[in-house]
Amino acid sequence: MTYLVISDGRVTSTHPSLSLARAAEAQGSDGSTEAGPLLAGEPAWWSRGHRNAGVTQLGIVRTAATELGIRFELRACQAAAGACSHQPCAVYATWAVSSSYQLLSDLSAFVPLSWVWAGERSHDARGDEPTFRAEAEALIGQLTAELRPALHTVARPPADTRRLGARQQDAHARVVRFLARRFGPAADTPDPVRVRPVLVGQDLHLSLQPSGADARAVCGTRAQEQADAAERKRNVRECPRCFGRTPIVPPPLLTEAEHAAWTEYIRPQSPASS
Repeated sequence: MTYLVISDGRVTSTHPSLSLARAAEAQGSDGSTEAGPLLAGEPAWWSRGHRNAGVTQLGIVRTAATELGIRFELRACQAAAGACSHQPCAVYATWAVSSSYQLLSDLSAFVPLSWVWAGERSHDARGDEPTFRAEAEALIGQLTAELRPALHTVARPPADTRRLGARQQDAHARVVRFLARRFGPAADTPDPVRVRPVLVGQDLHLSLQPSGADARAVCGTRAQEQADAAERKRNVRECPRCFGRTPIVPPPLLTEAEHAAWTEYIRPQSPASS
């Protein structure tokens, strides 16, 4: 069982017993006396009040409290060097979220000016995926070994000739890249491509949606007006180029998704190959 001492949401120390955690709380501050919900017969956390602010904050948290919605964030200061006192930091980036305090704590060792935040927040499954945990643990082990002073024969140079500072910078960059790949914002999912019939005079063309302001049919004809089912029953001519009966010269510049949607649409209407 591990008890975490919290100050302004930041984990400041870890302890194997509640009595040691209470002793480690900052001198002069209000003690964490307000017990939270029970978990296996013991409070999951204890809160402390601020005399002046009139609010309560988490003071001591059991790592098992993740069962009741406590999560941990790896945060790193983004302020200019020397511009942040961290009491508390207000200019930070959240690099990772997990229910494993130890994992984020181990990663924070390679990220300067970083800390682990604890509090109630929504669950983020990415930080608890077995693949993420396995890769993170492997990276931690590898970087720990690389930063450990290596014994080598005096007559031979070390396998890694970089200075410690250079190795620390490399470890920092690798951890950031790893977390950015796992927790970075996902690329926006493009809107699905839809094929829309459009009328230009008496000619029925095909337009790919979404399109830009200068909407054009597949054949290149400027086409703004969409044709509904009733209009298609009128005496209109299907554009042989848009409907795949005549080659388009020069060929249209289509994305893979646009080409797939267009060919899928015209396939039932194209004459069968001999």
